[in-house]
Amino acid sequence: MNPPKNMEALAKVLTMVGATAAFFLGVFQFLATQNAQGETRRIEATRPFLDRQLKLYTEATQAAATLATSTKDEELTSAKEKFWSLYWGELALVEDKRVEAAMVNFGKALEKRLAVNELKILSLELAHACRDSLGESWGVKQWRNPHSETRR
Repeated sequence: MNPPKNMEALAKVLTMVGATAAFFLGVFQFLATQNAQGETRRIEATRPFLDRQLKLYTEATQAAATLATSTKDEELTSAKEKFWSLYWGELALVEDKRVEAAMVNFGKALEKRLAVNELKILSLELAHACRDSLGESWGVKQWRNPHSETRR
């Protein structure tokens, strides 16, 4: 008993469709894997920069916070030295424009010997600029300002 010709043709078409679908699924999986590996390589390649950025941003915000809140002369002297060292040195290697602007504003306030309340506000602005910069650098949306219009 021979199967009808239509059934044979249908079986051949289904086989070709299945093989084509399997091929395209394989290509899709390959491309997805390549993309994921590329992202992993990018992160690993930028890891030293990201780690350094995090360290220096932390040091800058700590120095600014100490200058804005401490009343101990020894702490203030040490924090001021640290702030200016970062300002004129290493921080420039990793900072973005927002952090640079916040550092400049804080530095001007220090030079003008503005009131502690002003320094506190500028210290927070520096910390927020660092947080947002880190969020972009690391690709972590949760680090970005929750009140910013650019958060998505």
